[in-house]
Amino acid sequence: MGTCSVCGSEFALQLCPNCGGSAALTRRQVNKALVKYSYPAFGGLAGIVITNFFYPMLDRDPFLIAGVCLFLVPGLFHVISSARKRLVVDVVRIQRAYLSGGALSIFLALLMGCNGAFDHSSATSVRTSLVYKQVVRGKSGPSYTLRVLSWRPCRATEDLGVNGCTYRSASTEKGVVVEMHRGAFGLPWYSGAYSE
Repeated sequence: MGTCSVCGSEFALQLCPNCGGSAALTRRQVNKALVKYSYPAFGGLAGIVITNFFYPMLDRDPFLIAGVCLFLVPGLFHVISSARKRLVVDVVRIQRAYLSGGALSIFLALLMGCNGAFDHSSATSVRTSLVYKQVVRGKSGPSYTLRVLSWRPCRATEDLGVNGCTYRSASTEKGVVVEMHRGAFGLPWYSGAYSE
């Protein structure tokens, strides 16, 4: 049995025999329809993470935080609307939130990717000193980070993601050489960090 969204009468057909209105969507049908709107936000977040792997930026934290927020905030709005039993009323707003978050996260991923891909400047080697090194072991394997003294003004340190070989060879007695790039849009990124 369906309930008419116009006049409220119950009927077993697709259209209301009284007024010709269609049946109101159930919560399950609305949730099923909204799932596809979360795909662009997820794709943008995945693009940001993948781009960070190929063109790691020195100032990547704001981009990663923005990508996660643009993915989670529409979902939170969806959950709150569902808990308040206003899902049918808010469906258009939730769709807009998912699509806006997806568009912005895809834009950030493209900005990061184009910043590295269209950067035709030559790499500049910067020598710096190691402050400390850190390894985080997770389910997908270890993640290696070197914290080095910054060569940029108004910065104390920089965090660099490196491979296991560079991590093991780095020490405070040796220097660290970073292959820096200016970035097509002025967002500096590095193509490698090596122990001397």
